[in-house]
Amino acid sequence: MSEQPADVTVLLQQANRGNAEAGSELFRRVQQQLHDMAERKLSREQAGATIQATVLVHDAFLQLVGAEQEVDWNDRKHFYVLAAQAMRRILIDRARGRRALKRGGAHRQRVDVVVENVAARSSDDELLALHEALKEMAEFDPRQAKIVELRHFGGYSVEETADLIEMSTSTVKQEFAAAKAWLYRQLSQS
Repeated sequence: MSEQPADVTVLLQQANRGNAEAGSELFRRVQQQLHDMAERKLSREQAGATIQATVLVHDAFLQLVGAEQEVDWNDRKHFYVLAAQAMRRILIDRARGRRALKRGGAHRQRVDVVVENVAARSSDDELLALHEALKEMAEFDPRQAKIVELRHFGGYSVEETADLIEMSTSTVKQEFAAAKAWLYRQLSQS
């Protein structure tokens, strides 16, 4: 993350208060990082994905900065965590829409996902099943759910995830392994 953290935080706050010039400058500074996140995520999506990294970046940025309500940005790390969440919501919404068109909306097939690597390629059904399992996980272990979200939907490495949530890399690795095991059990039962 090559941009100046303090500058990005100030720009986030100004853009969120409606300063269009700050919003443009913010986008210029964070665009490459967001694009890298989107590319990492989309590279693991099923072939023939219907969204490009640039579109995903723009949609996520607009959700974050163009939102009606003012967000109290803590810092750039907070922004990138929320960016991963926004990308997740966009991808989930698109998967739901495609599944509804493809299957009439109500049909759900058995999902057989091997979670040796949660970031493996996933179909719309698998992505939606993962989303539902993450929502359930967040109820009893929000930290593990956050780690999976950052690793899978944000495309962050172990080191980047540890930096973003201010945790050691060994803790992130342990929590991610435990989360993958739980997700495997949950998704195998579907």
